[in-house]
Amino acid sequence: MKKTILILTIAGALVVNMTSCRKEGMRKSRKPIAETINVQMKVNEAYTFVLPKNMRDDSYYFIEQASHSSISALGKNANGDRIYQYTPALNYYGKDRVVVSNAEVEYQAQGSCWNPHPADAPKGNCDGKGGEEDHYIVTINFDVANRQITSNNTK
Repeated sequence: MKKTILILTIAGALVVNMTSCRKEGMRKSRKPIAETINVQMKVNEAYTFVLPKNMRDDSYYFIEQASHSSISALGKNANGDRIYQYTPALNYYGKDRVVVSNAEVEYQAQGSCWNPHPADAPKGNCDGKGGEEDHYIVTINFDVANRQITSNNTK
């Protein structure tokens, strides 16, 4: 009877140890790099921003979409760089803002993957290429002027 209890206890401990998360084997995710860009532009003017490149070349997605735009789109330019394109709504002037990120996959304390946008998730395991990743959260603040923008050096 004592041997049976000892064997069950050891087997239970092995199962728990094998299924639990081992920190030394987990990839550590860096904190997102926050960038804020302030843009002054004219009414009906288009703006394109080259987004920061990350190690895995993850796609960007919208955290907060621009409110006053005729075009607010993510894509790639001819060089293959990921870009954000913005054109304010026709004759709109005032402030607008967009927030984009490539930080789709975050890790919980238990080491499992969590993705707020599963349709956009990278295929395969949580870290397709291994090692640390770089995640960006880019905020672009637009100030669309209803007049011609002039420099501060006017006489």
